[in-house]
Amino acid sequence: MESRHYGEPEERKSIDSITKDNVSITQTGFITSLDAKRERAVVWKLDLHLLPLLAVMYLFNSLDKSNMGNAKTAGLAKDLKLHGHQYNLILSIFYVPYVLTAPFLAALGKKYGPSRVLPCMMFGFGTCTLLIVAVHNFAGLMAIRWFLGMCESAFFPLVIYYQTM
Repeated sequence: MESRHYGEPEERKSIDSITKDNVSITQTGFITSLDAKRERAVVWKLDLHLLPLLAVMYLFNSLDKSNMGNAKTAGLAKDLKLHGHQYNLILSIFYVPYVLTAPFLAALGKKYGPSRVLPCMMFGFGTCTLLIVAVHNFAGLMAIRWFLGMCESAFFPLVIYYQTM
């Protein structure tokens, strides 16, 4: 067993055990584990900092998804003079870019880290949600819903990936 401080340069490639400040890190192959007390402390700290933020992000995401139903109840179809299946098309167009761009944005999230990509996605779908008030016709609403689907596409995969990191 080898004991060393974190700031010292590594002399060998494989480390059997590191002990400093009552934290024991044991490495077996590629698996690194903390002692149980330290692991509980780290998980609790992450739960206090990460989960409330993710819960607020999820709240905004679900509000954003449900706003079209609320808008229809408030007179969206009458204001934009929608007829026939136009409202159904507006709801459906969201899922086309949602499905098409999710793998690419999830790959970006893995490459650059979810802590960087998730805020960009939140900014994007917040902006699209705010721009809905500037829409005056069916085509404008279709375009906004398209970009909204792109911005929200990798939200859930990245949140899951973020929590597993």
